[in-house]
Amino acid sequence: MRVASGLIFCLMACQSWAADLSPWNLVNEDAIEGHVEFLASDLLEGRASATRGYDLAAAYVAANFRQYGLAPAGSQDSYLQSVPLIEATPVLPGSSAKFVHEDESVEFEYGTDYLPSADYFSASSTLSAPIVFAGFGIEAPELEYNDFANIDVTGRIAVIISGAPAKFPNNQRAYYSSALQKLTTLAAKGAVGLIVVDSLVDEKRMPWERVVAMSWAPQMRWLDDEGNPQDAFPELKLRFRFKKEAAARIFEHSPVSLDQALQTADAGEPQGFELPGMLTLSATTGLRRTESANVVGLLQGSDPNLKNEYVVVTAHLDHLGRGSSVDGDSVYNGAHDNAVGIGLLLEMARALRASRVKAQRSILFAAVTAEEKGLLGSAFLAKQAIDNQQKVVANVNIDMPLPLARTWDFIAFGAEHSSLGNAARTAASAQGYKLSPDPMPEEVVFVRSDQFSFVRHGVPGLMLHSGLKPRDSAIDLDELRRKFFSTDYHQPSDDLSLPIDYRSAADLTRIHLRIVLDAANGARPRWNRGDFFAQKFRATE
Repeated sequence: MRVASGLIFCLMACQSWAADLSPWNLVNEDAIEGHVEFLASDLLEGRASATRGYDLAAAYVAANFRQYGLAPAGSQDSYLQSVPLIEATPVLPGSSAKFVHEDESVEFEYGTDYLPSADYFSASSTLSAPIVFAGFGIEAPELEYNDFANIDVTGRIAVIISGAPAKFPNNQRAYYSSALQKLTTLAAKGAVGLIVVDSLVDEKRMPWERVVAMSWAPQMRWLDDEGNPQDAFPELKLRFRFKKEAAARIFEHSPVSLDQALQTADAGEPQGFELPGMLTLSATTGLRRTESANVVGLLQGSDPNLKNEYVVVTAHLDHLGRGSSVDGDSVYNGAHDNAVGIGLLLEMARALRASRVKAQRSILFAAVTAEEKGLLGSAFLAKQAIDNQQKVVANVNIDMPLPLARTWDFIAFGAEHSSLGNAARTAASAQGYKLSPDPMPEEVVFVRSDQFSFVRHGVPGLMLHSGLKPRDSAIDLDELRRKFFSTDYHQPSDDLSLPIDYRSAADLTRIHLRIVLDAANGARPRWNRGDFFAQKFRATE
């Protein structure tokens, strides 16, 4: 009986020991804090893509990947996947905008009235063309909505309003509000230029003065093997953003004022009409070919039939670098955006490797570049995977999860689209949390971060944020979030002085690990039947 009792005790102890080695039980919040403190330090100068500060951050991530035992999955058997880029910086003296109607002309002022977008194909560009107003610039047949029904934009500069109708279902609103979709539609319809005016919603979210204050940052596109900028739309020769009061001058001789058009847009009604007069736009752009690197490390799958399928975990490593000084500080450290996200990704990789858990599918960890420039690093990564015939079955993305305080809940952007949503609910519950719905559908978050680069290729994606229900009733979490988005987001003040709850960050890491292992070991993640994004991107249900 003693032998039997000893055996039972040993078995129980071994089971307990094995349970303790589950990766979520090995997560160390101090390790996350250490990563964030380094990545958000002034030493890295804001980690702007294609800068020394970013390269230091990439070397740091690569060194950690090596320490954790991840296999290099970048270029030339390294952890670095070089992303060729073209950097374009609008030059102030070379830009102009002039409106002419009969004998009247209006010269607009840079910064006060308009901001030019970069031209990725020419250092100097001028465009003179008639004008047409095209509402939101949306054609959505399945919603019986078409801003182009009564107009022809061929050979014209189109004036459109940002965003999409609030009455659209959330998924359609996210898709049709994206700049990529609007530019694709306008280019296909023959427009030669573009003026964007903020919707009433976007004007409140991001006042013109703040837009101008951020206009110093260079713009980028990634280059294909032939050196062609991707998603750059050369058909739309020039693209300007106009302040509402300046754009109103273009509408003065039309039967509908801009204020009326904005109200119609706010009501969700399609509209389009010609605008009398001509616009002449000019821009000078400083162009520079450069490169920046994604940092990629691989945990090879253990199943001979599934190891060639990949679950990709992404977090963007870049922020905005050095820029306009605010209160004497010119370093845009990006503590929450996205040093915290990289901290989670690194600790996920460490805990997973330390646990010696053997996932059936391969898991690729990727700290991607140039997210702040338009999801460029993740777009390049996704395209390379497709071109190399690597089967990516899911993307779990970590971008600014914002753990300001301990909460009872988490938000999973994309949960409603695929089986990853069920995995997220199960994972959250296992850690003592609930999932809450998207609190700000008008922000169309799902198309604004790196998971969308994979969604565009038919791959289910998910992104988790900290929730809205604080565990400490004395904490005004709504005010903390409001202050962050109004004062600190994309500002030098997003630094280590802000509250970061590392216990919450550790729980986020644990939940992410459970989701990733579910995707790596269970049935292949699938889009929900009839899902909007699955249909748009021809995904297999």
